[in-house]
Amino acid sequence: MKKINKRLIIIILIMLAIFSFYKINNLNYLKHIEIKKSFVEHPENLPTKEVAINSSFWFKNLKADIYWLKTIQYIWWNAIWSEYKKYLFIMLDLITELNPYFEHPYIIGQLLLPSYNERYEKMSKEEQEKHINQWVEIWLKWIKNFCDLEKIELIKNETSLEKIWSEDKYKNPCSHYKIPNYLAYIYYYYKNDPKTAANYYKVASAIEDWLQWSKIMAAIMSWKWWNREKSYFMFLNIAKFIDTKDEICLDFALTLEQLWEKIFKDESIKLSWNLLKEIENSRSGIFWDFSTEKEEEILSDTKCHNYVNKAIRELNLEFLEKANEKFELEKLTYSISAQELYEEKYIDYLPIDFQQYEDYWIIYYYNKDIKNYDYKMWTYEELTF
Repeated sequence: MKKINKRLIIIILIMLAIFSFYKINNLNYLKHIEIKKSFVEHPENLPTKEVAINSSFWFKNLKADIYWLKTIQYIWWNAIWSEYKKYLFIMLDLITELNPYFEHPYIIGQLLLPSYNERYEKMSKEEQEKHINQWVEIWLKWIKNFCDLEKIELIKNETSLEKIWSEDKYKNPCSHYKIPNYLAYIYYYYKNDPKTAANYYKVASAIEDWLQWSKIMAAIMSWKWWNREKSYFMFLNIAKFIDTKDEICLDFALTLEQLWEKIFKDESIKLSWNLLKEIENSRSGIFWDFSTEKEEEILSDTKCHNYVNKAIRELNLEFLEKANEKFELEKLTYSISAQELYEEKYIDYLPIDFQQYEDYWIIYYYNKDIKNYDYKMWTYEELTF
């Protein structure tokens, strides 16, 4: 009987010990989760960049990896209603200070910080602007760490795209085109700054694995901040650089370059309807007329004539802007389109864009957002601008 009691007591004690051990460990685990949750929900407990760097000794990259994992947790925990944006910049800024060459934080910042969807996010204009500026700060840090800043300054100050793409001193200013390309996108679409966007598209176009689109965007952005001349010459630069075998097109591009100088520099030729009509006759005589069957060839990114056509479009728009200046002076408002300028007899010739389809086409109109003449696709169904 005594042996049974002793065994029973021992079993009970063992079970109590096991239960106590489990309970204590469970409490420790819950406390650990609570601490992690506290960090995830309240990353204001993060150390400053200076403290994190000074306390990491030789393990900066490892510490950056740990904070990166916590950042992913933070984003996941606060994904609903985009609450993660509250401390996201602070966390990404800290990680990229510890490891400036860790690309993922830069990319995540680019994807999440500037975006906004009013269907599930409630932010004031000031908050949205703050997140956009935070993203720019992160991205400029990426530029600093992955690009040659001296080359970037050279490219920004160079007006000839032909030199940027051919001379070694401009080549490959960044490790990858996506770095300046995304920055250009943000400056235009989120900050409404086409001038800075144009500069970063130029930088992107100097990288050997560039997207052809970057070159085109550099030219487009130039006229969106009122530099039609730069845009005109950029398109002609692309025409001469991209297709060196089409001698007839190259000669025509050179003629157009000289023509601009005579119109706007020495003013020996007037930008008139007669001149534009003569240019259009020459263009249609040298190149194919636009058609759906030949669309792919006519708009090819690898053909000289595509960019010469775009340069002529710029000349047409310059002509319309000059007429609109007179229109505004007399009527104290802007003209709606080239059609209105023609009907009101402010121009004697209605420039027709080269890109014309059977039932829709590109028209020239006044863009209120950029306060400049612009172009867009038009259809019979559209009644207003």
